[in-house]
Amino acid sequence: MLRIAICDDLQDQLEIMKTAIQTYFKNNLSNIKIHTYDNAMNFVDAFEEKKDFDIILLDICMPGLLGTDIAREIREQKCQAEIIFLSTSDEFAVEAFDVRASHYLTKPFTQKQFDQAMDRVMDTIRQRHSQKIIFRLVGGGIQVEEVNDLLFVESNGHVQQVHTVDGSMLETRQSLSTLLQTFEAVVPGQFVSPGKGYIVNQSAIHIIKSEYIEVKGHKIPLAKRKYRQFQEEYFKFIFKKDA
Repeated sequence: MLRIAICDDLQDQLEIMKTAIQTYFKNNLSNIKIHTYDNAMNFVDAFEEKKDFDIILLDICMPGLLGTDIAREIREQKCQAEIIFLSTSDEFAVEAFDVRASHYLTKPFTQKQFDQAMDRVMDTIRQRHSQKIIFRLVGGGIQVEEVNDLLFVESNGHVQQVHTVDGSMLETRQSLSTLLQTFEAVVPGQFVSPGKGYIVNQSAIHIIKSEYIEVKGHKIPLAKRKYRQFQEEYFKFIFKKDA
């Protein structure tokens, strides 16, 4: 069952969002549970107690606490809930991007706009639960990781170091070419090589420069001859993903 939280200090907005959710899930209402909060601190308390929301709809401008501040705290606690921000303007869009929001809706929104946001959220949730990679570890054993939690792979001799979103790193002797083939089979086009010795998750890229790309603070060399082609392929991937 999907647990969905809505937080907005205005009761009429809570009802609008609740109705939009029920309309979206009209054929599967038994598979969702909606929790509404008209006070930002009450929502924070509820989150602190359980931390098990799958989708969170957050108004940004609320008395005492901004929705973006709440989202930042959620991310600091390693919660992967999908967050949709709602606001009467787009002035907080950059901050929303910083906390990995799934979508940013400007009020008032149409059901079609809401459905498009939810389609993206549900697609991400389905991917997270269905797409996993199994790594054979150096020293023996295996480790299973969700593909969207992988940031990049760095080759270190005969060992590949796989860096993940929570800051940890695992080591495997599977070759880079084998790993790239595995990624391509699971999520076509999402993982690419920017140059010798690296594989990068395009969904995790933050900055592209002519000499390097940046993934969550890590600067990864980009072959100069690949810069233009890499940038073009990245935009194709992002636009296809958002379509």
